[in-house]
Amino acid sequence: MNESLVQWVLLRRPEYLQEKLGFELERKLGENYTTEQGRIDFVFETKSEILIIELETGINNKAKFEYCIEQVTRYKDIDFITEKPAKFVILFDEENTSPRFIKPLRDFCDKLDILLRTYSILDIQELYKKCLEELSKTTGLYLGSPVAMDVVYLRWLNKIIMPFYNEQVDILPLDTVRDVFKSPKKPTNFNVYKALAKYFELIEEKKKEKLIRLTDYGKRFRDNYNAEIIQSKATMPDLSTEQKRVLLEVLTNGVFTKSKVNIYYFLRFVHLTNGDWLPKSGTSEDTEKLKFVNFLFGKSYRWTTIRELLLFTCNQCEELELVERMKLSKSTYDRVVLTSLGSRVLGYLELYLHLKREQLQIPLQI
Repeated sequence: MNESLVQWVLLRRPEYLQEKLGFELERKLGENYTTEQGRIDFVFETKSEILIIELETGINNKAKFEYCIEQVTRYKDIDFITEKPAKFVILFDEENTSPRFIKPLRDFCDKLDILLRTYSILDIQELYKKCLEELSKTTGLYLGSPVAMDVVYLRWLNKIIMPFYNEQVDILPLDTVRDVFKSPKKPTNFNVYKALAKYFELIEEKKKEKLIRLTDYGKRFRDNYNAEIIQSKATMPDLSTEQKRVLLEVLTNGVFTKSKVNIYYFLRFVHLTNGDWLPKSGTSEDTEKLKFVNFLFGKSYRWTTIRELLLFTCNQCEELELVERMKLSKSTYDRVVLTSLGSRVLGYLELYLHLKREQLQIPLQI
């Protein structure tokens, strides 16, 4: 397991972390706290001190050993503005640490008055499994799993809506709408975007009559279409503010279609991982991260599929102003954070699902 997953488990199992540190932890003061002297993994407050914790997986080569002691040495130069004294802790995996580094570590810690503590990666793996099992039990009403869809941006909904806007009508023949997607160079992706418009409840298809009708949501979406009145490289105009409001209203109306489920799970993914590892288009496979996402999503996708699902859904959440992405040039991953709106939407969806589950289960208690 890599360090980010170990950190995720430890924060969700404070009783284990407390046992290994040998301190009664009162509250967490910081996590991945960036300073001029480097990034601090954890900061916890106890009754009489502040613990500055450097988390390490196995220290099994000279480079890792030197990095660890250099990092903690730099932390000693930080001026902490606290009433309580700061204590520094190196917490490392005893299972995968070479015995030849144990004595140098102890000597270093004794010299600089640093606490040396260990954990077991075997314990972490067991706790990790339990954390995932609990997550699957506490997500409220089951929605089904996310589905990989070839939908990069929600603004492509405008391609379905455009003929209704141009004609200023509520209903059109199926072929009229399909013709917008015909291209001599590319195969049609009409069915993909027709499905997307259905998932967001903008259209209804009358198959026998071969007609497509706008719903009330669809009419409002059409009436707020950003007319293409300027030259632009964009193939479709961006969503207008009112169009975003329509989609958010649909997202929270309690009808969970595939596209809405994808957005819900992505917001949950960001919440659970702190948004620390959104893969880029060229990010290589990470086995542990793949297992985590597949368990969370209830799927068995390959890395390329998971990567595209996360990236495409992130684009859609950015369009709805639910998340903000920070592109990191020196990392194989980007960082993504929930906006205040995104936090509210996630909180609402989870509360709604819990209430629906209770509505089903309460009568069964008799």
